[in-house]
Parts: sequence; structure tokens; C-alpha cells
Amino acid sequence: MILRGVILVAFLFGASEALYLTPAATSITKSVGESVLFTCTNNDPSSQDIPTWQDTDGYPIRTIDNGGSQDMHVVVYPADKRSQLNIFNIIQNYEGSYGCVLGQDSDSRRLIVFEELEFPNKCPRGPNDPPCDKTHQDNQDIIIHEADRLECTVIGKPEPTIGWNFKGNPISELDERYTFQRTVQGEEITHILAIGNVTRYDEGLYKCQASQLEQAVIKSLDITVDVQEPPKIILPPQDKNGTEHGSITFYCRAEGDPQPEYTWYRGGGDPLQDGEKYTLGDEGRELTIKDLVKNDLGDYTCQAENAAGIDQKAGFLNVFIPPLLNPAFNQTKSLNEQVELECFLRRGEEDTWLRWRRGEKWLRDGKQEFNERWEVFSRVEQGSTVKVLRITDITKEDEGPYTCWAENAGGEDEEDHWLLVEYAPVIDLNRSPHEVKGWVDNESNMTCHWDAFPDAKVRWSRNQIPLKDGVNATIETEEVIGGVITILYVTPTSRDFGPYECHAENRLGKATHNINFKQVFPPEPLTNIRVTDISSTTFTIEVEDPDDNGGLRIEGYQVGYHLPGYPEDYQDFNETEPIKVLGLTPDRKYFYRVAAVNDVGVGEFSDNKTVTTEYYSPPDAPIILSKKDDGRGDKYTLEWREADNNGGGPVQKFEIRWSLVSNKDETELGPDPQDIEVDRNAIAYTITNLEPGKYYWIEIYARNAFGLSKSDGINIVMPGGVPLIPTTKYPETPGTETPGTTDESHPQVNVTRDPNSNKLPQISGDLSTAALIGIILGAFFVLLIVVDISCYFMNSCGFMMCICVHCCGKVPPDEKDDLELGDGPPGYGNKLDRGNGEVPDTVMPLKSYSDDDDDSIVKPPVNGFSEGEEHLPGYRRYPEKRGLREAPSDIMHHHSFIATWRKSVASMSLK
Repeated sequence: MILRGVILVAFLFGASEALYLTPAATSITKSVGESVLFTCTNNDPSSQDIPTWQDTDGYPIRTIDNGGSQDMHVVVYPADKRSQLNIFNIIQNYEGSYGCVLGQDSDSRRLIVFEELEFPNKCPRGPNDPPCDKTHQDNQDIIIHEADRLECTVIGKPEPTIGWNFKGNPISELDERYTFQRTVQGEEITHILAIGNVTRYDEGLYKCQASQLEQAVIKSLDITVDVQEPPKIILPPQDKNGTEHGSITFYCRAEGDPQPEYTWYRGGGDPLQDGEKYTLGDEGRELTIKDLVKNDLGDYTCQAENAAGIDQKAGFLNVFIPPLLNPAFNQTKSLNEQVELECFLRRGEEDTWLRWRRGEKWLRDGKQEFNERWEVFSRVEQGSTVKVLRITDITKEDEGPYTCWAENAGGEDEEDHWLLVEYAPVIDLNRSPHEVKGWVDNESNMTCHWDAFPDAKVRWSRNQIPLKDGVNATIETEEVIGGVITILYVTPTSRDFGPYECHAENRLGKATHNINFKQVFPPEPLTNIRVTDISSTTFTIEVEDPDDNGGLRIEGYQVGYHLPGYPEDYQDFNETEPIKVLGLTPDRKYFYRVAAVNDVGVGEFSDNKTVTTEYYSPPDAPIILSKKDDGRGDKYTLEWREADNNGGGPVQKFEIRWSLVSNKDETELGPDPQDIEVDRNAIAYTITNLEPGKYYWIEIYARNAFGLSKSDGINIVMPGGVPLIPTTKYPETPGTETPGTTDESHPQVNVTRDPNSNKLPQISGDLSTAALIGIILGAFFVLLIVVDISCYFMNSCGFMMCICVHCCGKVPPDEKDDLELGDGPPGYGNKLDRGNGEVPDTVMPLKSYSDDDDDSIVKPPVNGFSEGEEHLPGYRRYPEKRGLREAPSDIMHHHSFIATWRKSVASMSLK
């Protein structure tokens, strides 16, 4: 111990001059596993002693022969008075000061053991290394909105200095968001970077830098940090109501980073697995429970989990049993009896609502306001509630289905309970005729409409003689609404007319209905016939119905006519249209006769009479078909048809004239009329460039080889404001005439409207203030002029009217009543002579018809003008009609339904 103290003192106060040590440096740094050599020589000439060596704890280090180790021993060289310290395979514990001692002299050398820097938890990147996991520190996760930390473990001697940086920027210890910590476990030192209140900004690349300054060594560990968010269920499972044997689906949605994984639990049990009972869909977000039973009710928990945490939410499942009612019990009752219809649950929830209804009408508890014979009440039988519908004093109208309806949270059920009412046959006199009309050899039918339950047996008789189907009659039975009809078909001879009987009978009674089968005939001859109007190609007849119409109403008339020596032709007319014979030749004498027509046929003709057509003449005026308010924009399409009388010659052309007039009552052309000629085949013409809001008088004439017809006219008013899009069926282009027939000489006109024709001009450019004021003043004066002109033409007033009266001699409005305006309908009266020198006092009635009525119109012949154009009217025969009385289809369908359920219900009741 004294020697150790001497050496220690020598160490503290300097080296002895008697000793010479190598290396000369007082400290040597070596890495673990290396070797080092120290020598100590005695420089004192007066002494022959050899120096000795001591370890870091002051203990002698011996030679191998005297117990020294292979890794640390001394070698002695006596001749040189030198001892040599050999240290092999240096380890960390070898670090320290080694002393050389010679008597009272001593010196030392320090061995510093250097351990290379190493990050033991760094993920190996070799091709054969296992994949990285959570034990490696290269990738670390921190949780958002919480205090979390990053770790960096390092090994090295001397202990390295640690620094942190984030995204290339050093992290300062002065930053309050960060805290630096250190833990030591063995030779591993773990440095901790604590982060307070983690945000998304904290995600990225961090570097843990370890440095040994004296050794000039620096290494770093790259740490990729992912900021994670614990799961949060944003769409928790909702409570569900399911029905037995049905299925329900719970839905669960969570947000988090990384994406959460889903697990479902029932109560506190094990996780639910995908299988027959449960189906997991949408990556576990949906849980479907199938084939529900009552035992499935309870809590179902959705668990969302990721590396950052867990969240759980539960939904409750309630399973309801839908109602199941007692089966229908159908009952048959007679009139005036009583019945009770019962309704109760066979299975279902206790909280189930029971109700009765008839059709769409719900029946409340107690007696019904609309029928006090019906009463609904409840009673308890064997612990169950029975809802009863009692009906007293049963009538026929009570027959039918009564619906029991049940509802609870699990669903609803309903059953129809049928009440069948028995009653004796009843014949419906409103649907069964008392008289049927018919005629010889025309099949007729007699209908007996009856109702009964049980079904009645129906038979027919005539004069108490039974009629049998397939023997002396044809009998058919059909089901209709409200009962059954039995039809007797007869194709009579003159002896088959007279009384018939229908008999219906069941076990409750019988009923009989009498029908008189009356014979009818064609009408008697007409006796009062007169011609009321004659033209070149037509004449009109007025008749009075015959004294005897044959037993049926007159349906129409047939006219037979012919020229002397020629076969008779016929034209047919219904009862509502004028009897106007068309297509005659001018200036000819015709024989004619008339017969009335009913359903039996054409009656006997009247005696022959004669009529002479007028001489060739101008045609009658065309007939205007368009309306006065048909104008569109600045256009008006005039439509017409040719008159029945063409004067004996074909129309060669039409002439149209029009002009502005002052008001809607004007029936004559005004000043400066315009006119146009159009083709003889035209049936319409579009007049263009008309002024909005103005009145116009339009006339149309027809011309043939004998002159110009009288006119038909119309007063129109054009709409004001923005022009409307034309809606007529004819093309509306300026001056377009619409042909009535399409042939090679007069093709149909098809015109495409220019879509830009209604666009307003666009004004562009910069205007000065003076220019704008000028435009406004000019527009104001133009407006005053327009208003004054409008007052002049429409109301005969204003400044212009004043000038015309006082300066130009115009008649004032209050004196205009003194003028002669003319007589007759619009289009006639005080008109100018149009070529024939005559102005008619009356207007011939015109028959309105369509060009498409090919068998109701006979076009006038044009004898003598074009060979092959003449044609005579054909004979139209009235079809024979069967006097059948058929039941409506909806009646047939309804009674078929009633009869079907009667039979099915009756069969079930018997069972």
C-alpha cells in the first residue's frame, strides 16, 4: 500500500527522470480488439534494477512465466534494464493509466479504448437480412394531438454527443415543444426526443446524429416519422328493428391514420366471423345478420383499430315477430239473419293492432255511423283478444269480403272473411227490357238480367211453350256486374213476334219477366217534299218525316235522280245534314224521288218529281275556313274550300284581295287594296307584311269560264307585340299558296324558315352624350306620331283626325252613322260589280265538307270541259243492323269475378 501511494504521488507530481517510457505521448488511443506496446527503461547509471509495470488498479503485471496472461503481460530485457508491457485484444475494461515503477521513481501512460459508433436498432439493409419491424428505429410512429417521443439508441466509446434535426434543420434545446432525455442500459445509451402536442407538421424525416469529437467520428440514423391518428367512429351502428326470418345490416364507418381495421362483437363475446349467420361486407364496415330469430336481439359492437389506438361503438338489435292472423272463416247466411266474424292473432307481438275494414273503409269500434247494423267490439277468449264484427238483419248488400288487418313493429297481415247471402231470384227491370224490336230474318236478342244465390235455373217460354237451347232457340248465359244475363237469340219469321217469358228459380223462390217482341218495318213513303234551292250543279231538298216510321227512328234519306232516258243514280244523307244533291249538269231537267231510311232498310220512295238546274254561271263564292284570330306575327294564312256549285265549269283560279280597315266591324275593302291570283288547286294562301295590331278585310273569289264568283270575306286583327312562331299546318313564307292536291303541275311547297329572320339588329360603338339625348328625343316624337296614327285609325280621334276633318273634308265620326253601310251577311251587301253585273240579295246555304270524305261528297262534274273528268255519284247501301242488346264488357268482367268467389267460397265453407 505504501508503494501504491508512492506511485500515485509520482503520477500526480510528474514523471521521474530516471525512467524513459515509450511511446513518448502520455496517452494512446486504441480501438477494441487492437494491441498496444509500452516500454519502460532504467536510465540511472548507478542502478541495475529493472522497472516493473502496474495495471489501472495499481496491481503488478507479471510475465507469462510468473502468472501473466496472454493478453496482458510483461517482457523483461535485463541487458537493457528495460521492461516491456504487451496488451493484446484490447477490451473496454483495459482503458486506464498503466504505471512504470523503479524504486521511488515512477511514470505512466494512459490507454484510451475507443469503441466505434453503432446504432444497434438500425434496420439491416442487406439482401439476405430479414424485413424491418417495430423493433427497428428507422421508422417510428407518433400519435396526433398527444405528447409522444422518438428514440435513438447508440453504442460507442467515448460516449458520443447526440444532436437532432428535422427536415434538414437542427432542433434547438430552446424550443419549448421539444424535450431531450437520455437513458442508459449497459453499453447502450438511448436518447429521447419528446414532442409535445403532435401535429401533422411533425411528420417527416428526422436525423439522430452521434459524434465523437476527439476521434473526429460522426454517424447518423435516418428516422422516418409517420404521424398517426387513432380511430374515431364517425358513423356508429344505429339501433335496428328486424323481423323474424328477415335480415338487417349494421353500418360502421371510422376515420384514422392508418386506415382502421374493423371487428364486430356481439355483447362481450368473441369476434363474429363471416359465415351463414353473419356476413361481413365492405372490408368489415358492414355486418349483415340473416334469418333473424328472437334470440338475436342485443348489442352489436363495431371496433375500429389501427396502430394508434382503438374505438368502439355499439348498436342494439330488436327482433319483432310479425302478426299471423287466424285463417279466414267464410260464412253463408240468409236475409235478416245475424253473423259474427272473428279475428285474432295466432302468433305475433303482444303490442299488435287489430282492425276491420270493408273495401277501403275502416270500421271503428262500436256501431258504425253509416250503418248501425254493423258493430265492432273486442272480447277475450283463452287469454287472447278477439276482434269481432257483428252484422244483424243481414241484407243482400252485406254480401262480400270483410278484411281483418293486423299491424305491429314487425309487419302486417290481413285476411278476407267472406259473407255470402242467400236470396231468391231477383230480375233487374232496369236492365231487362220490356219490349224488343226486330224484323223478319234479322237476328235479334232478348235479355233477362237476374241475380240469385244459390244460382237460379233460368228458362224461356213463348205463350207458355218452353224454348230449349239448340232445339227451337239459341240461349246463352253471361256473368256481368250485379248478376247474370241470360240471352235468347231469335231469327224471326212473321209468326215469331209476340210475348216471351223469362223464368228464374232457386230453392228460395222464383221470378218471371215478360218481354214483348215487336215487329218493325221500313218507313212509309214521304209525302211532303219540296226543293228549296237550285243552282247550276246542285239542288237542295226539304222533307218532313213520314206518318209511319216503321217503328224505328229515321236514320237518314236516300235520293234517286236521273236525266230523262238515263239510269237512276242515288245519293245518301244522314238525318243531320242537308239533303243537297251535288254533281249535276247545268240547264237540265232531272227526275228525282226521296225515301226515308231506318235500321230495317230503305223505305218506299216517294212519287217522282222534276227539277231543272240553272244555266251555266260563275261559281258560288269560296267558303273561308280560317278564323279571324289565326294571324301570327306579320302573316295570316287564309284557308278555304271550293263551293259545292262551280257553275257548271271547273274553277280556273282564285283571287284574293285585302286591305287595311279601321275597325273590326268593317266589311268592305279600304283604300289601296292588294290582290293576288292563286292556282285553282290551292286551298290556302299566306299573306305577309301585315302590320301588328291592325285590322284587315280579306275577300276571296273563284273564277271559271263564265265569270267571277261573289266573294266570301273575313275581318281579321293582327296580334301586337313580339311576333309569335307560326303554328298553322301550312308553310308560312311570303306569298305562299298551299295546293289542295299534289301533282306534277302543282307540287307541295316545303320552305325552311330562316332562324335569324327574327333577330333584332345589334348596335355597338361609343355614343356621345349629345347623340344619346338626340336619339331619346327622336324616339319620343316617333312614339307620339305612332300613338296619334293609332288613335286616327282605331278611334277616329287625335291630331291627324282634326286635320282631316277641318282641312281635307273628312266626315266626322259622329256623322258617320248617316251613311249607308249595306245589308246582308259579311262578304255581301253593297259590293262592287265583280264581272257579272249582278249583286245577289241573299246567300245560298253552303254545305261544309272535307276533301278527304270520299264517300260522302260527290264532286261536281265538268261536262263539256274536259273529257274523262265527269263522274256520277255512286250508290251507298245502308248495312243491315242486328238489334242485339249486348252487356258492357266491364259488367261482364265484374260478375265473372263475383261468381268465381261465390263458388270458391261456397266450396271452402262446405269443407
